[in-house]
Formats: sequence, C-alpha cells, structure tokens
Amino acid sequence: MPAKRASRPTARPSIDESSLAATAQAAVAPRPEAASPDAYRRRPRQSRGQARVELLLDAAAAVIAEHGLQAATAEAIALRARTAKGSLYQFFPNRDAVLAALALRYADEMRAIHERAFPVDPHGLPLDRLIDRIVKPLAEFHDTHPAFRRVFATVEGPGDDTRSAPTRLRAQLFDSFVDRLDVLFSARNPKLTTRDRRRIALVAASLGQSLLARRGRAVAADKKPLLDDLRRILLAYLQPVLEPLEAKTTGRPKVQTKAETKAAPTTAPKKR
Repeated sequence: MPAKRASRPTARPSIDESSLAATAQAAVAPRPEAASPDAYRRRPRQSRGQARVELLLDAAAAVIAEHGLQAATAEAIALRARTAKGSLYQFFPNRDAVLAALALRYADEMRAIHERAFPVDPHGLPLDRLIDRIVKPLAEFHDTHPAFRRVFATVEGPGDDTRSAPTRLRAQLFDSFVDRLDVLFSARNPKLTTRDRRRIALVAASLGQSLLARRGRAVAADKKPLLDDLRRILLAYLQPVLEPLEAKTTGRPKVQTKAETKAAPTTAPKKR
C-alpha cells in the first residue's frame, strides 16, 4: 500500500487586538490533567445541604485564621460550625477534604477577581492605574480571607491525596496569572520577544505573590505601606518595558509650562 502523505502544517494566524480576550481566556483555562480529586464524600443536591457545607467551610476558615492550619481538626471545625461531627463526615471523608474544598472555593473566587481585574483593552489606561486595577483587588481579597495564605501553604501529599489539592490549585492559580500578564504585556508592547515577555510576567507575578503574602502576616500599621511599596516596585520595573521611551517622545508636541514660557528668552523686533 502506498504510504500516506504527511499533512502540511497550517500557518498560525496572527493575533490582533480584537482577539486578545479570547486568547487570554484560552491561556488561563484550567488544565484537565491538573484537576484536583473530588474532596466530597457526597455532594449536596439541595439548598439545605449546600448551606451546611458552606457553614462548615466558613467554620474551617475561621479556625485556620485564628489558630492556624493544624488546629483545624474535624472536631474544631464542627464545634465552630455548631454542628455534630457526623454532619461533617456526611459530606467530607476527613479534615483534609474540607481543606481541599475550601481551597477550591478560594481558587474560584480568585479566578473571578482575575477576570474582572484584567481589562479587555489595556491601551487606554496609564500604567500606574493598570497596576492598581490588578493589585488592589488582590490585596482586598487577602484582607478579607486571612485563612487563604495558610490553606495554600498545605504540605503536598501523594498525587491521589486530597492534601495535595491546595498545592496543585496554588500552582494553577499562579500559572494562570502569569499567562494573563503575558497576554497583557503583549498588547501593551508588541515589540517584546516571547522569552522576555514571559520572564517579565513571571518576575512581576512572583513579586506580587511574595509581598502580598508578607503583607498578610504584617501588623495593620504596615499593610498600607507594604501595598504602596509593591505598587512602586512594579511601576519602576514595568515602566521601561511597557512604556518605551520612543512611545513617549513621539506623537504629541511638547506643551510648554508657564515657568518654561516665562524663562524663555524673548527677542524684540528690530527697528528699521
């Protein structure tokens, strides 16, 4: 039999600005192979059961925020939820499954923040306002969810263990955030190479993650200064690459200030 001809590779179309939103959506889509195992023993089907699950997750978050991750035992969670321990085991096989479900809820909320924070068209915003648009909602999320950092600091367990679910979710969230920054930076400065753009996105995301985590452990008086420092650091780091000098010096003519106009030498017309 004659050998089959290999199909020719099709050229990939270039991405214009109108397709940036679709590109970002595809870039941050959850990876099926990284999905966490089901943390539930039995998923609630009625609103009453769902309300009980949410109560248990709220109780777990409160215990973790006040006393730490190790204190969040099944007994402590049930006690804080003012329910019997059997009610917890009705939906979850163990306390690690509760933490995995809590991590999943946090991840869903964080993805929603990412969706709102990243603009479809990033060209109309000054860089400092663009940074604020992304950083401030993340800081507010950390402030209103003090257990978030501790839940995602769970030590990784075996691949099929619910203890490893928060670790995998944390990695997915970070990778999707870097992907979003990559698409955003591509729109702001198309002249950046793929390698440079990815590196810059990785550094910016790492800076944000590190300082926001440090801010979460700081006393109240240091929270605003740390957030201001993060904004200044990101602006100083990103401005040279996302707002190149040539983009600033071309286009609009320079308008003289009043001081410059006053100081400018004037030449009187020559008398004939």
